[in-house]
Amino acid sequence: MKASRSNDAMRDVLGFLFRHWRREWRLVAGVSAAMISATVADLFMPVFAGRLIDAVALHAAHGPLSRTQALDNALWALGSIVALGVVLVAGRYFALVAIIHLTLRLMSRFARDAFYRVQRFSTDWHANNFAGSIVRRVTRGMWAVDMMDDTLLLALLPALMALIGSSILLGWHWPAMGAVAGVGAVLYVALSIGLSLYYVAPAARLSNAQDTLVGGAMSDAVTCNPVVKSFGAEHREDDRLAMVMGKWRKRTLRHWVRGTQSGSMQQLLLLLLRVGVTGCAVWLWWSGRASAGDVTFVLTSYFIIHGYLRDVGQHVANLQRSVNEMEEMVAMHTHPLGVVDRKSAKPIRIREGEVLFDRVTFRYGGQMDTLFRDFTLRIAPGERVGLVGHSGSGKTTFVKLLQRLYDVMDGRILIDGQEIAAATQVSLRGQIALVAHDPVLFPRSVAA
Repeated sequence: MKASRSNDAMRDVLGFLFRHWRREWRLVAGVSAAMISATVADLFMPVFAGRLIDAVALHAAHGPLSRTQALDNALWALGSIVALGVVLVAGRYFALVAIIHLTLRLMSRFARDAFYRVQRFSTDWHANNFAGSIVRRVTRGMWAVDMMDDTLLLALLPALMALIGSSILLGWHWPAMGAVAGVGAVLYVALSIGLSLYYVAPAARLSNAQDTLVGGAMSDAVTCNPVVKSFGAEHREDDRLAMVMGKWRKRTLRHWVRGTQSGSMQQLLLLLLRVGVTGCAVWLWWSGRASAGDVTFVLTSYFIIHGYLRDVGQHVANLQRSVNEMEEMVAMHTHPLGVVDRKSAKPIRIREGEVLFDRVTFRYGGQMDTLFRDFTLRIAPGERVGLVGHSGSGKTTFVKLLQRLYDVMDGRILIDGQEIAAATQVSLRGQIALVAHDPVLFPRSVAA
């Protein structure tokens, strides 16, 4: 079940991100092209480093007669290394500049979209969610986009290219060497992904959920501080936050310990791969099938492979972390809005102010009892009406239905003969004044 949730979260978050990448495809393509150019340059560095060593070895072995040829070869190899270095630096620079623009656009869009939806969620949803928790979900998810863009485009893309390319280059000279490097890289990546999805991610999800509750508890306590002071309940709030923080500490400890254990297992596999590749290089040299330059090429290529593999483990962990931090915000984008305008909705024009509840039936979602059944009431223009009744009799619901914070199940509500369900909500609520109680009188959500 936990593994299924991890897979679902990864699929939902990445799908959400890729849909927004398509809207910025030029920037995404620019970042990718720049990083691919830089990675290709990095891959061929060991080739020319090996040729430089061979040129030096040629001069040492044959003396002055080969001095000119050795110098030409060395200068050519050195020039190639410099050219590749320029491509490497330029490619990464342009990728970083482009991804800055991409990430800022996505972060601002996600925050705006989330705020837009939160503003339009049902009053039931708001009654059961703390303001601090909502803000924490949005801001945490917004900043997770920064890590995810960097991880996918600046880290994992070049890392996978380098691992595949280095294995091909090694295998081109020595198939056995390429097989060792390729199989080791595949095992390492598979281990990193498996540990991240099935071992670290479930703990991270619980840790993030508790982190959201910490933000909600703090915000709730600060918001209703006047009421807390009125009852001298500061110690009660301290104890309540301490309880929430205690659970957060336990969940976060488990998350971080699992991350540390995952990293240690990855380092162990890297050590085995290092021994295998180095051993193959020494054996090839001992058997006379590799020159000093070849050994330099192999070792330099392995250093590149080792660096990328070591980073892949961290990149996968960062990807999993950013997915966990984004999933609550992504869920907001799929949560249905409370009440939406009809496609044919038109602005309502209120002149006289006649209100008519015409055979209205209404029941809150999840409730078995019907609050209004075939309810009819007319309030004439200019008439003053007071709603009196015990708690739960429908006084507040009457006003909420008039504002169309909920849709009726049957019947209709009209103002000046115009059905409010056919009106735009902006025009309706913009013409109905409502003076609410001081919100600090109600410091807890319905869920609490």
